[in-house]
Amino acid sequence: MTESGVNLRALRKHNRALLLTEIRRAGGLSRVELADRSGLTAQAVSKIVPELIDAGLLDEERQFDGNVGKPRTQLRIRPGARYALGVQLDRDEVHVVLTDLLGSVLSKTTSRLDRGFSPDDAMSAIADGVDQLTSYLDRAKLLGLGVGALGPLDHHTGVVHHATGLAGWHEVSLRGRLAARTGLAVIVDKDTNTAAFAHQWHAARSPVTTALVLVGTGIGVGLLVDGKLYRGPRTNAGEFGHTTLWFEGPLCKCGRRGCVEVMHNSASTPEEAARLLGIGLADLVQVLDLERIVLAGRSIRAAPELYTSTIAAQLAQQLPVPHWQRITVEVSDLGDDLVAIGAAAEVLAAFYADPR
Repeated sequence: MTESGVNLRALRKHNRALLLTEIRRAGGLSRVELADRSGLTAQAVSKIVPELIDAGLLDEERQFDGNVGKPRTQLRIRPGARYALGVQLDRDEVHVVLTDLLGSVLSKTTSRLDRGFSPDDAMSAIADGVDQLTSYLDRAKLLGLGVGALGPLDHHTGVVHHATGLAGWHEVSLRGRLAARTGLAVIVDKDTNTAAFAHQWHAARSPVTTALVLVGTGIGVGLLVDGKLYRGPRTNAGEFGHTTLWFEGPLCKCGRRGCVEVMHNSASTPEEAARLLGIGLADLVQVLDLERIVLAGRSIRAAPELYTSTIAAQLAQQLPVPHWQRITVEVSDLGDDLVAIGAAAEVLAAFYADPR
């Protein structure tokens, strides 16, 4: 194929992805609206849309507004055209969800993990969850499996270098072994990154610089900078829980002393835990010029109002800033499924980028 032919094919793929993404974000668009939002010509839209309909990815819905004339046709993503699986691998459980092409959760399952579980134990639990949720599905419509796991890990290779606090998790090829076990394409990312990606996927366009703070069996952040997930050059950005609050503090499982995580987890009251977290977040705000903090995880779900009010008050005390530098503090509205939803959304995003 000539270079111009390759470029034309790449452009067409890009345009297909662009149109699907615009329709998903809006919930439905007419061809005219689609051309306007995408910046493509009406002719280009008219060529690509029938291909997407023929591929079973779009539905057409005629909308009557009561006026005389031809009804406007809305294009919508067909939710059941494809499916994705998402996993949260935590220190004590495996959580698996099945989503449709829009990222809506259709079913889910949770398995407990024994203390000191091995990589084989985790992979068996994940495979069992996958089998349970997909037994009735046409496997040809299943795009793959996304995993939000404990780090540090390499998102590109799917290798867990060293899962903090888990013995035996050293240089584990999680992606390769799960792909062999399930027969699915697998994406592996840090749990904090998939949590942040879930918000990016489900939110409207927003360039707001955000830290998704996940407070569960550990503490970490997923970073959305200029509306995009920031993983860092080694895909391990966001190890906020292992920054130091008190250099002579209690020993953390990472080997350091006085980390945000160990100080938070050893606090005598929930109020003190939230205050210590707020102290750490004040530094993060100053480093990254954050505009929004989204709180998530088990500890947050147990006392959402306490955490939001205490952290907001702590930030106001430590960062007395003018109105144009104020930081929004809120709780995630995606609930218990946040990490797994984001892991599935990473699989969906790969498909939207190269629809087939």
